[in-house]
Amino acid sequence: MNMYYDDVQIRLIILYALSKLKISASEDRLQELLVWSNILDYFTMMDFLLDMQNLGMITTVLIEDKTCYDITVKGSETVTMFEDKIPMSIRERIYDGAMQILDNISRGREIVTDIVPIDMKKYLAKCGIYERGTPLLEINLFAGSRKSAQEIQERFKKGAGELYRIILEKIVE
Repeated sequence: MNMYYDDVQIRLIILYALSKLKISASEDRLQELLVWSNILDYFTMMDFLLDMQNLGMITTVLIEDKTCYDITVKGSETVTMFEDKIPMSIRERIYDGAMQILDNISRGREIVTDIVPIDMKKYLAKCGIYERGTPLLEINLFAGSRKSAQEIQERFKKGAGELYRIILEKIVE
């Protein structure tokens, strides 16, 4: 590692990386972006991912039995406000690395759903359809209970293509 970062900068670096990846990022993907490029060491990255989950800045989602990380609204707002606290050279390396990763992903459509707690008893169903990491459709629905959020999640997974088609038709009309 060629620089020393304080705790705030480390959090911002991780948030910035997640915001530039635009897709749920696996531990491997984050490692590729931050560890292999000598921006952060592995243990620092993992420590802060856990810490930031507890702070509500990132959330996890299970994709193909792999834990992946997503930036939350709180995390997005934080990094937007303070990204200038990250050295420009680091921001450029992360941006370039993220673009390279997104270019290398040769996959078709990806349907992602997550349940985000708003407070102890209220939940949000976060659903999206992505094409090579670019969001085609993202919907956050207030679900009330966790059970309702899970039902929305299941329905979205089953009917995502149809939903997308209907919404597109309605917008284009």
